[in-house]
Amino acid sequence: MLSREKTLDALLELSGRTAAHSRPELLASALRCALALTDSAGCVMVVSPSRSSERHILLRGADVPTIADSARAQGEAARPLIHDGKPVLLADVDESGRVGEDDRCPGVDAGPALFVPLRVREQAPGYLAAFRARGAAAFDAEDARVLSLLAAWTAMALENLRLAQNVEKLAVTDDLTQVYNYRFLKGALRREIKRAGRYHQDLGLLMIDVDNLKSYNDRHGHLRGSFLLREMAGLFATHVRSWDLVAKYGGDEFTVILPQTDVAGALAAGERLRRAVEEHRFPLAQAGEITVSIGVAAFPGDGQTTSALIENADRALYLAKQQGRNQVWYKEREAA
Repeated sequence: MLSREKTLDALLELSGRTAAHSRPELLASALRCALALTDSAGCVMVVSPSRSSERHILLRGADVPTIADSARAQGEAARPLIHDGKPVLLADVDESGRVGEDDRCPGVDAGPALFVPLRVREQAPGYLAAFRARGAAAFDAEDARVLSLLAAWTAMALENLRLAQNVEKLAVTDDLTQVYNYRFLKGALRREIKRAGRYHQDLGLLMIDVDNLKSYNDRHGHLRGSFLLREMAGLFATHVRSWDLVAKYGGDEFTVILPQTDVAGALAAGERLRRAVEEHRFPLAQAGEITVSIGVAAFPGDGQTTSALIENADRALYLAKQQGRNQVWYKEREAA
């Protein structure tokens, strides 16, 4: 029987923090509990979040699991339990003849082994396995019950984490363009201004407005215009750095936050986006028909608050539109 102390430790490990866990942390917690609750030398969890499978391996005494990719979701020992949904207890992994390299625990000279199914929604079936050193006592029905309960908890926690991440993404993502929304933009810009001020760094901001979108919508309908905005958002994402942030500001306007970028760098980034849009062939549009006007502002010279930076970038955008569109402007001068 499990000791009271082990049970309490496992409950403390699993309870109260699952919503804050990342996926690797959640799986690591489950493996640590599996080691403690089954008194094992090593544990393996196989999950399939994509087409390939992942094997998370934790040995007694290790701090974090190792992760290995595997093209195979299941080996010989795992296949029956995945199909039948019942635990598999093996007195000796070598004598059973069912445990190949795909099902073993690297780093453990295992004798007894216990496999239980792990079924996560919208994923291929996996398993949780525990291994004891050769010569140790075999696993019994109580071990199988406890490990099965832990696998069920893990499956539920993974599903809850997936749902929470989806909700979080929906909360900060513009549904139409799939880039960050205005709500997220305000918080992100506030954080970047604070960081730039703390480390005495530059920060650039672009305000982008789509030219001629109204006439495009009048000819082809607002649904086509929505598809165009989504395509344009993807175009912006491919022409900025990985640490830059593209967000929908509202209507047909976008904003790009450019960390560690001075005025000259922001003007260059704006010109790169302007040219990318001008040269892109959008559906049902003539070459060069769809363009963007861009206004530039920079921290700290153009403001040290979110509202000041946005106001100055918006003023520059107005000048770009006023001077003929398809231009990048900073204050009262056009980008070279």
